[in-house]
This record gives sequence, structure tokens and C-alpha cells, in this order.
Amino acid sequence: MSIFSRESFARYWANNAENALVAIIKIAVIIIAYLVVRYLLSRLARTLLSSKLARLSGDILQARQARLRALQSVLMSAISFVLGLVAILMIFQSVGINAVPILTTASVAGLAIGFGAQKLVRDVITGFFILMEDQYGVGDYVTIGGVTGVVDSLEMRTTRIRDASGKLHILSNGDISQVCNHSRGTLTMSVEYALAPSSDIDAVCSAINEVGASLAKDFPKDVVGAFKCEGMVQMTAASTAIRVTGAVSPPAQDRVRLELNRRIRNAFEARGISLA
Repeated sequence: MSIFSRESFARYWANNAENALVAIIKIAVIIIAYLVVRYLLSRLARTLLSSKLARLSGDILQARQARLRALQSVLMSAISFVLGLVAILMIFQSVGINAVPILTTASVAGLAIGFGAQKLVRDVITGFFILMEDQYGVGDYVTIGGVTGVVDSLEMRTTRIRDASGKLHILSNGDISQVCNHSRGTLTMSVEYALAPSSDIDAVCSAINEVGASLAKDFPKDVVGAFKCEGMVQMTAASTAIRVTGAVSPPAQDRVRLELNRRIRNAFEARGISLA
């Protein structure tokens, strides 16, 4: 029986050696083509990333670098999956295996997993579009879902925001429906002060403008536009309200507000101006 088996195997190999050699060559070509295409696409993605970052620097570079690298990682994962699936199907076809039942089973399994992980899929898809549309990035000062702070990290499934008190808020990307990005441009900050009705408005505005100029000089990165007195916004028998406006960097608005209040109070006291 063993002799018969060896003879049968030898006869079978002699009859099918050419087909087996052709199948092996096809598989090798498919694998090499997969690796080459994947490598070229990876190089292309890195080249595009470098060109995007070439004109950036400092904090902007760090934020955009994190965003573009995350986007590159997602795209390369999707491309690798698609190329790998195509390569496997071509290998099955080259060795004479019918891939239709495998695809049917995989489709049913994928459908079941999709129903069970709808929230996860929604988070990932939303995160992809947040990265693609550049709605916000790491380091941006934003308000999302009632949470205001600086974006600590932006991932495919979650966004992490650190507020002014240092608390870290973790938000699911799929739950984000509205975003207010304060970092795209300057932020106009308005403050009102209630003064005694008898106050000299010209002296008040002069003091405020001096404080605004000194504040802009001492904090050039935080104060983009010097604070100035806009005039009276309300006048009653008990008080007179004066409005002060200026342009600030969004993350520094609380710090600037505190310093502005301190300097204006000192300036009013030095000039004998009474608050209501």
C-alpha cells in the first residue's frame, strides 16, 4: 500500500507539477504586488504629510502634526485592509478555491458585528470626519457639549478636553453634534464696569485706555488688540455702566480678565474714581 501511495503521489505530482508551479508563481506575484503597492501608498502619504507641515511651526505644527498623522494612520489601515482582502481573493482564485462562500460567511459575520457595535462604528466614523474636516485639533480652545477647555488629545473614538480647573473630560466622538472652536481667529472680550453716577466719563476712559495699552505691552501674546473704553452702555440714578473691549488669545481670556480687573481697579483708586 505504501509503495502504491508513493507511486500514486509521484504520478499525481508529474501530472500537476506545472499547474502547481504556475499557482506558486501567481501567489508570489500577488504578494509582491501587494507589498509594493502598499509601500508606494505609504510613501505617498508621508510625502503629503511632510508638504502639509512644511509651512507650519511651533504649537500649530504640533497640533496639525498629530491630526495629520492620525488621519494618515486611518487611511493606511483602510488601504491595507482593502489591498489585503483583494490579495487574498486573488490567491484563492489562483489556487482554484471558490471565494463566494467565504465572502458570504464574512458578510454575515460582519453584519452581526456591525449591529452589535453600532456606537463604536459611529464614534470612529465621526472621528474620521472631524480629522478630515479639521473641525478642531490638539491645543485648540473649544466648547463641546457644555465643556469648555483645551483639546488634550484627539483620537478616532474619543476627544479629551482639559478645562480651566485641570479636569480631563473624555467625550465620545459620536455624541458630538456641535463644536465652538475659539482658536480659529481672535476672541473679542467685553467687560462692563458699574461706576458712580457722578464719575467723569472722560477721565474714566482715559484711565481705561492707559491700562489697556500697558496690558497689551506686558502681555503681547495674550492680548492681540489693546482694550479700549467704548463708552456708556447704561445710565441710571444709581450707576453708570462703562463697556471695555479688546481682542485676546482664547486660552488666555480668564487670565487676561483677572489682570485687567486688577489694573483698572488700581487705576480708578489712584484717580479717585468710585465704583458703584
